[in-house]
Amino acid sequence: MLNAGVLWLALSICSEITGTSFIKKTNNFRKLAPSLLVISAYSICYFALTKAMGYIPVGIAYSLWCGFGIIGVTIFSMVLYKQKPDFPAIISMGLIITGAVIMNMFSQM
Repeated sequence: MLNAGVLWLALSICSEITGTSFIKKTNNFRKLAPSLLVISAYSICYFALTKAMGYIPVGIAYSLWCGFGIIGVTIFSMVLYKQKPDFPAIISMGLIITGAVIMNMFSQM
């Protein structure tokens, strides 16, 4: 069973990915619906990240949040904006995933 910290962190990461992915659609916050989506997503994101840090060490929670946020936003940008990551970007994201796995498996933090 997943603990509460992991669930809060997953909610935080998902909402961060949503908010960041839709910033471009706000047209510099001139469009109401996407602007409200971005503001709501970031509000949920930081609330959930705060809750996650009550269960997970700050360094681990923040590094996972950043790393998986980068990967998630990249995937969303491929779908929403037809952006295609190049080889160095793919290698870098592989290193992020590897780092997250190593940290979760071996860190005593």
